[in-house]
Amino acid sequence: NIVRITNLPQRCVISIFTSNGTLVRQINKDNSDTWVPWDLKNQYNVPISSGVFIIHIDAGEAGEKVVKWFGALRPVDLNAF
Repeated sequence: NIVRITNLPQRCVISIFTSNGTLVRQINKDNSDTWVPWDLKNQYNVPISSGVFIIHIDAGEAGEKVVKWFGALRPVDLNAF
């Protein structure tokens, strides 16, 4: 369960919000890769629920970008253990 946020500059701050504006996670990128993995967890390492998320990318002088993302996640099957 990983999502790659792609086509990123060398330095940027990625903020992920729920549709009602609650901050889910903030990722600081400072490397030469053009993508960042997101493990679909919030800042407390708890898996997110299905729904619409707003991803705000702030690249400083290069500008800002807002992306909307919909994730449909399967619930954990506790009977499989």
